[in-house]
Amino acid sequence: MTPDPIEPSSRRTRISPAPTGGEGPDRFSSEGKPVLGIVIPTLDEAAHLPALLQDLSGLSLPHELLVADGGSTDRTRCSARESGAWVVRAPCGRGSQMNAGAWALDTPWLLFLHADVRMPPSSIRSLETWLRQAQESEFATFAFALEGQHWFWRFIEAGQRTRESLFGLAYGDQGLLISRRLFRSVGGFPDVPVMEDVELLRVLRSVGDWRRVQASIVSSPRRYREEGMWLAWLRNALLILLFQMGVSPRKLQPYYRPRRTGRPGSPSAPSDTGPGPGSNGSQVPPPDVIAGRRLLVFAKHPVPGKVKTRLAEALGPEEAARIYQTLGRSVLDQVRCGPFRSVVYFDPPTATEDITAWLGSEGLEFRPQAPGDLGDRLEAAFHEALGEADTAVVIGTDAPGVDAEGVERAFHQLEEADIVIGPATDGGYYLMGLRSPTPGLFQEIPWSTCDVLSTTLNRARELGLDVAVLPALEDVDTLEDYLRLRLGSANVAPQPGNLRSVFGASRLEAQASSSHTLNSARGGPAPCR
Repeated sequence: MTPDPIEPSSRRTRISPAPTGGEGPDRFSSEGKPVLGIVIPTLDEAAHLPALLQDLSGLSLPHELLVADGGSTDRTRCSARESGAWVVRAPCGRGSQMNAGAWALDTPWLLFLHADVRMPPSSIRSLETWLRQAQESEFATFAFALEGQHWFWRFIEAGQRTRESLFGLAYGDQGLLISRRLFRSVGGFPDVPVMEDVELLRVLRSVGDWRRVQASIVSSPRRYREEGMWLAWLRNALLILLFQMGVSPRKLQPYYRPRRTGRPGSPSAPSDTGPGPGSNGSQVPPPDVIAGRRLLVFAKHPVPGKVKTRLAEALGPEEAARIYQTLGRSVLDQVRCGPFRSVVYFDPPTATEDITAWLGSEGLEFRPQAPGDLGDRLEAAFHEALGEADTAVVIGTDAPGVDAEGVERAFHQLEEADIVIGPATDGGYYLMGLRSPTPGLFQEIPWSTCDVLSTTLNRARELGLDVAVLPALEDVDTLEDYLRLRLGSANVAPQPGNLRSVFGASRLEAQASSSHTLNSARGGPAPCR
């Protein structure tokens, strides 16, 4: 099948949600709220991205367009902003970038596209038709096509159609249309260097039915041209075969070279975030850099009935307080010796001795939290810290994946971004960092709900802040969270084998086998609807 011709882009068009009204189901015109979020991962894609953005300007349904950039040094981010897209920074790596973009959006549907593809008008129409119709499936892909008339491109297209029909293999070049609910329930793209699209589709097919949007997404054959058509084709076929045979993506990575060497995140270059503290070859920042970084740790006195109230509903206040106490000490032990100055902001102000005895005083300073709601206390802490330091990062004490390396990564992002945020899988966040006090950022946030993250990110966007998004982590608020950690299925830094030592023995193991509240798909959390 030859794809529809695509006219070259001669101008940039601002992309914004279409006005309400017109035909179609009510869900596409409810107060003009976007129903589709489009996520495009980029790394130096200024030559290709504008054409795709021009294609997407033909969308009539309300939508959000987000570019998740992994550290471009060309005009990629400028081109995206000129076209009306929201740009966020993310750790380099296609899967990490797409996950970051998905967490930043709260639209019912997500569409993941590579930056070098094109969407002809017929594909735009088919996309809108597919979304307007009642769908039994919550995910779909497009047909695969390559740009150009060379016979070899038709040969590759035919091969992909055969693999798709025989083995159900689709690739990221074909786009992925998926409900936000399903995407979050399976945990997003896996943390692998290659084959993240194939692996995610394999997981999705195990929990639901795969559908096809009856139109093509047209991909650039640039890699085939750069590497040699037959060589690239043979390499791709061999890698897919090895992957299907069970070879780890990390073992396959060296054979799928990045298009540019020496770029951040490539196998031949160091990560854009740099090595973590204490890792082999890491360099401890000079004293002036450490003095300019302030880590703020928000902690509450672990009094039964005052902490982890949702967890206490299932376990009782004493057990919930014990878990919070153990978890908080574990988090502090993982960050206390990092390359930054650490200050614990505690509540209530009268609990100084108890807090110090609980968390230990090594490498820590202690200050009471300001009065008011959580927003008031966060704003006051940032204002105080940024009066003394260049950048500040705040964390809580209930996300076991937070460690010194992750905090240092956040500080690194703040060298360019105005705000860095680490999404929590329950719709909140486990980390936030700022370069300067930002009045209004913490006001009118629906604290303790699954809308904290989306509301905060929308506020940051309204304030014109340059946003960086870190990988999502899980915190412990409910019985389901706790059981996932005990079962070792959460996306956290401690190894599964160490989780029992973190939490200790508990009567909950007897409940785990009979619990029906855990998701069956990769142990993911129940998403916020």
